[in-house]
Amino acid sequence: MVVIDAEGNNLGVLSKFDALNLAKEAELDLVLVSPNANPPVARIVDYSKLKYERSKKARKGQTKPIENKEWWFSPTIADRDLQIKLEKVKDFLSKGGNAKLTVKWKKRTLPEQIKGVMDKILVQSAEFAKPMSEVLREGRNLSILVKLK
Repeated sequence: MVVIDAEGNNLGVLSKFDALNLAKEAELDLVLVSPNANPPVARIVDYSKLKYERSKKARKGQTKPIENKEWWFSPTIADRDLQIKLEKVKDFLSKGGNAKLTVKWKKRTLPEQIKGVMDKILVQSAEFAKPMSEVLREGRNLSILVKLK
């Protein structure tokens, strides 16, 4: 088998036992790089370091998926509480996600109250977010999907 040392130098064709002895002397591992080649190619390296570098290289090409998060609003929410929640939505959107803003329908609330809260949300979030969809009625809730402007 062809053996390559830790510095990348070609040591030539050696027997399996000689290659293992060289690896033991260097306190490293003998890793078979290309088993299908004629003769096979082996490398003397630290296997854990090689494994880490391969995983690092594989992670480099991956992209982080866009995260979606949902915020619930009550129809009786106070103005200051609404502002605080919308600031948190703004922070989340600035990190690259999408937000779903939902107004929950409680027991004794009128449809006008729910629409009023959704209108407040749309007006206050208009400076930093743009809607990705229309206001949807999902069962007893009103919701809208927004992203950063």
